[in-house]
Amino acid sequence: MSALKNSLCSADFWLRLLYTVLFMLAWQVVEILLALVVVIQIMARLFTGSANDDALRWGDSLSVYACQIGRYVTMASEQKPWPFIEWPASAVRPVDPVVPPAAAVTPAEPTGPTDPAEPKP
Repeated sequence: MSALKNSLCSADFWLRLLYTVLFMLAWQVVEILLALVVVIQIMARLFTGSANDDALRWGDSLSVYACQIGRYVTMASEQKPWPFIEWPASAVRPVDPVVPPAAAVTPAEPTGPTDPAEPKP
């Protein structure tokens, strides 16, 4: 019962609870933004054949931010996410465009003799 009384009287407990509620609201916004990035990437892949590099990097850093929020609200970390620390940087590099298998270049068959000793027709 002493631990409960100490927690209820502790300013740290109430401040942590306030930050947890605020970051849970931020989590909901991040979910919507990630869904938007997914739609953008699907559209980019559909129309251009490759992912949008800006959306790729932004989605990666947004995912890292969501991870930071999750760690803080579950008390796995005491480090408060952005805006208390810098926005997470993306570790992803732009990807090369995807070449569909049908459009892949195959080596041409030799048209001439393969053996130099073989006479030409």
